[in-house]
Amino acid sequence: MVPTITDIRTERVKRRRVRTIYFDSECALTITEETYLRFGLSVGQALDAVQLHDIGLTDGIARAREQALRLLNYRMRTRKELEQRLRQKEWSDEIITQVIKRLEESDLIDDKRFARLWVDERLRLKPVGLNLLRRELRRKGIDPDTAESVLKEYDDRDDEVTRAYALLHHRYNQYAELPPTVARRRMTGFLARRGFDHGIIYHVVHRIFDDFKEPNV
Repeated sequence: MVPTITDIRTERVKRRRVRTIYFDSECALTITEETYLRFGLSVGQALDAVQLHDIGLTDGIARAREQALRLLNYRMRTRKELEQRLRQKEWSDEIITQVIKRLEESDLIDDKRFARLWVDERLRLKPVGLNLLRRELRRKGIDPDTAESVLKEYDDRDDEVTRAYALLHHRYNQYAELPPTVARRRMTGFLARRGFDHGIIYHVVHRIFDDFKEPNV
């Protein structure tokens, strides 16, 4: 038997107008005003399973999109981050896929732009190497190809040497009294943790020793 709408009530949920639809006097679903108007629902109307699915999907997409937009208003997010947050709110994969697709089509999600902004901000705040940035971007859910494409724009050896040297120069006094082998090992480990590759580390550590020659080094 195809369910028939027996009542439609207007309510307010969190200051928003919604419609609660009743079938055979039992509450079946609550939808947004936009969904209600879009489908032109009315008392006495019969709805089959396909129509009910379409109404639920359309309403879910609208609600999930609003939640996604609120998250994006707070800060820019990657596709993966947004998917995870929507999944935490228990939206179905079908709804999440549609929301993400529409946000990407509207350029409200752009992983490449996010990656550029992330790298710019990280380099502005503290000198780090590309290896660390690469790991951070992947943790954020940036596709490896996208991450590499962005990092290629920053792949300047002279710039990396300058950043690595600045880090060691600032910390040199922590190593100055150590035996040379210990100092080299700790400098190397420090720069490696900051994401610099072995070639740059080797060059910078030797340069630091040349620039700060002490009797015990």
